Amino acid sequence: MELKLENLINKEKSNSCLILGPGETMIDFPFKKFNGKIIVIGTAALRGKGMFAPDYWIVANNHFPVPYLSLHRKIINNFKKTIFFFSESTLHDHLWKKSTTTLKKLLKVKWVFYDERHFDFKKCIPENKCCKYIMKNNNCSTLQELVSKIYKHNSFAGIGGTVFEHALAIALIMGFSKIYIQGVDLPTTPDKNLIIKKDIDDARYGELGYRYATNINSKILIEIRELYDKTRKIIEKRAKKIFMKENNVLNQFFFKFYNKLKKIISIKKPYPLFKDDIKLMLKNIRIYSDIAKKNKIKIFNLSKKSNLNRVKNITFLKKYNS
Repeated sequence: MELKLENLINKEKSNSCLILGPGETMIDFPFKKFNGKIIVIGTAALRGKGMFAPDYWIVANNHFPVPYLSLHRKIINNFKKTIFFFSESTLHDHLWKKSTTTLKKLLKVKWVFYDERHFDFKKCIPENKCCKYIMKNNNCSTLQELVSKIYKHNSFAGIGGTVFEHALAIALIMGFSKIYIQGVDLPTTPDKNLIIKKDIDDARYGELGYRYATNINSKILIEIRELYDKTRKIIEKRAKKIFMKENNVLNQFFFKFYNKLKKIISIKKPYPLFKDDIKLMLKNIRIYSDIAKKNKIKIFNLSKKSNLNRVKNITFLKKYNS
């Protein structure tokens, strides 16, 4: 069943929540002692199988979980009591065509669409496929603008680089009075050695060498690895089909030639923009932490290595105490 984001404003007024990322400190939390709601991002929901049942799952990509794929829909529908938040602008940016009818028919869970890029209902530059689905009937075009409107803040966050920002925004929209954060590290520099390992084992390592929680049941890691392998094949096939459809024979030839050349000379992409991305992420998070402080909402980070500890108004706690 589809829910509207606007109808969830202050739904969790005065309650506590845990925003849980898949980072290496993910399971360093006493889930059984926690009385609040659990908001998961990334694969935290899969890694925490048997330890907790998430109340909310925030998704901001076009590869997992994709509600249009039967492989992923089976996983989604198994989380019967979880409400899913899909960034529709990210989901529909290129690979997938929006079909609310399909989702209403096949999804057996509650779900919400949100926009995180079409500020003031304006299209992307250059225009992208997601621009076709701008929700012009809303009072606020984006998640970021809605947060600032609710709390009467004079600025709003920009397009960010991590789904954690969306999870924090949604926690504020729903009115949680205490927000705990675990397993969200936000590394400031890429780890080249771990990036190489990611190509071999992306169930253990994420983008830029981000370490995932692996001190869990080994069967779960195997399931995640197999899921990634199947998903990668589907996405590559889908992307190739769309590319061939949208480009003429000459463009296709040069694309294939470029890929072969890239493999031959082993082009390694540096990450020159990563520092800028981190700065933007932390700037956006500071806006949310300022909103929280002004409205007596407390935000606690529980991961010692996390760069969230650099953000003003986010308090580091060595240990969660109920």
